[in-house]
Amino acid sequence: MRNTRSAFPILVACLFAACSAPRENPPEYVLPAEWEPHEAVWFTYGGNSPDTVLDKVALAMDKSVLLICAADNDSLARTIAARWESLGIARTRYRMEVLSDSLEAPTVRDGGPIFLRKRDGSLAVLDPEWNYYGDHTNMVGSSQTALAFEDTFPTMIARRLGLPVVHSNMVIEGGAVEVNGAGTLLQVEAVNMQRNPGWSKDSMEHELKRVFGVRAIIWLKEGPADDMWYLAPRIHGDVFNQGTGGHVDEFCRFVNDSTILLAWPDDADLADSVLAITRKRMEVNLRILERFRDRDGRALRVVKVPTPDTEFYKHRIDSLRDYDQRVLISYPDLHHGDTIRYIPAASYLNLLITNGRVFAPAYWHEGMPTSMKAKDERVRTILKGYFSDRTIVQVDPRAINWQGGRTLLDATTTAFAVMLGMPFFTA
Repeated sequence: MRNTRSAFPILVACLFAACSAPRENPPEYVLPAEWEPHEAVWFTYGGNSPDTVLDKVALAMDKSVLLICAADNDSLARTIAARWESLGIARTRYRMEVLSDSLEAPTVRDGGPIFLRKRDGSLAVLDPEWNYYGDHTNMVGSSQTALAFEDTFPTMIARRLGLPVVHSNMVIEGGAVEVNGAGTLLQVEAVNMQRNPGWSKDSMEHELKRVFGVRAIIWLKEGPADDMWYLAPRIHGDVFNQGTGGHVDEFCRFVNDSTILLAWPDDADLADSVLAITRKRMEVNLRILERFRDRDGRALRVVKVPTPDTEFYKHRIDSLRDYDQRVLISYPDLHHGDTIRYIPAASYLNLLITNGRVFAPAYWHEGMPTSMKAKDERVRTILKGYFSDRTIVQVDPRAINWQGGRTLLDATTTAFAVMLGMPFFTA
């Protein structure tokens, strides 16, 4: 599946067969790279404004890909089907999966099944632990029924598809996982340590290698400043946001087995206090990536990709809003009626790579600085250089970033591909 953020062609088995090193047993499971051929992309719709972004993606999706939409109930499924019909999306191009209860986290990429390929070429579903993005004390106030449903969501889908389940006691979110399809996995310390406080790094590495079939793990330190953890959303001073705490799909993505795109604020962006923090974090991550060598001694090629201009929005704190209540609890220096500056997480790298298409964010519109338009074009050019056989489809993700454009949100997800989907790979 993030759901994403959001985001897919040589099979891993072939890579192992071609290796000139002494033969070793292939892993029991592997996570294919996102650009490998797949049968379907999963979506979750909530019946609100972010759905309009998903509509654009569904319309532009390669017709070789089946759209699978997970909806909370029959009524919503009928609404989505009617809308897609009105947009000209043929009924043969999609399938509805009606859930038995409400899915509070609308992020099929993060909390939903992660599709693995077994040693024999068939598929399996990973069902890891889930704690609502590290909300260990349930500060958000999710019902126990909803939390239990979310935790078993991957298993439920696996049973519907008739696929075996690989269970893990480690919290693993889809948007926090990035592989190159050749045995290397990207992880972010700030995410994994917060989600799994009882685990050592060694124990996490052992588990990640078991479930994803990787041989090497690159541990990045932190994500961008505008993806701060949603329960501690203060970036600095009066600047706040609500993000995942550093999902890798926001800032660091493989585009082939040896090339990584890294979010990188330009020098001209450093007058922006948020992007200046992000730049320092990315400098640390860059050094980590530059030091890495695979088992054959090869270094990675790191390509710097621009970051969108930060959009600041003034927000008056209202103690009746859920988000504001959490802000007031976390920061005693703030009070009802105070004004803060809120920013959504915004990235060019929360991509959805699928058959024949690469869906990428774009932010410029009439009235915005031409610098943003130039960044959009730079990103398109970079992606086209690595995916010359696919159409680059740029979509404005703001309705998802803002969860419908409300002044401040009750939901926690701010990413693009996180909500767009996760591929269902061919066997």
